[in-house]
Amino acid sequence: MLRRKLGHTEVRIPAIGQGTWKFGEDPHSEKDEIEALRFGIEHGLALIDTAEEYSNGGSERVVGQAIRDIRSDVFLVTKVSAKNCSYKGVLSAAEASLERLKTNYIDLYLQHWPSEQYEVSETMGAMAELVQKGLIKYVGVSNFSTRLMQEAQSHLGSIPLVCNQVGYHLNDRTIESEILPFAKKNGITIMGYSPFGYAPHVFGAKGFPEIGSQERHVLESIGAKHGKTAYQVALNWVLRQEDLVTIPKAAKKEHIADNLNALGWELDQGDLEQIERFFPR
Repeated sequence: MLRRKLGHTEVRIPAIGQGTWKFGEDPHSEKDEIEALRFGIEHGLALIDTAEEYSNGGSERVVGQAIRDIRSDVFLVTKVSAKNCSYKGVLSAAEASLERLKTNYIDLYLQHWPSEQYEVSETMGAMAELVQKGLIKYVGVSNFSTRLMQEAQSHLGSIPLVCNQVGYHLNDRTIESEILPFAKKNGITIMGYSPFGYAPHVFGAKGFPEIGSQERHVLESIGAKHGKTAYQVALNWVLRQEDLVTIPKAAKKEHIADNLNALGWELDQGDLEQIERFFPR
């Protein structure tokens, strides 16, 4: 399994993780969700991303069930909601997440969105306390601009800001302008979510209904050359960024298998030039 460094730490995490947005919404799907998570972990996708906001804590509960006897094998990421980003709110939210996840520590704890109610200094102060207590190992943010990343780090002192989780896919390359270069320069790992766009089902066998036929044909033809699907081309393209990891949602075993097949091969220069023409920054 391809692994990449977490910020300036010596920790190496899987380049592809498992996103869990909407996990726990439907009790009838929980068995499949748990099986998918276990299958992914067994095959090296041991980075699990969740959040207290996902299904009102339901996602964390499902993850907790899936990892209950293999906790030490997993790099666990969860997020505090922006509405809970007061000092006491962060501490309380972390305790609640720990309870739902049935664990005594979180590997990486993120502020989910910038808060309009609470100052970054207050939130990061609470994050630092959680690190000092051993309840979380590393601190990160999500959906933060370069200015807010700088501000967060300034209030963490000697504790490094190791991650910014942001959307990144073929139809949204915004982070390439400022966020990605800043993160590379400052040792902050980018964790890209929604690598297949904000409607992942459109990358399935029926193609990409939200893009034109020419763009769809390009991805399918590149995939055919490599014996891969358009879906796997899209994921491989995301991972061409060496300081980036990605967390596609995978609620079934077959989704995990598809994601795994995005690894172990490379798009060539001609492929990248074609993609650049049809999916410009």
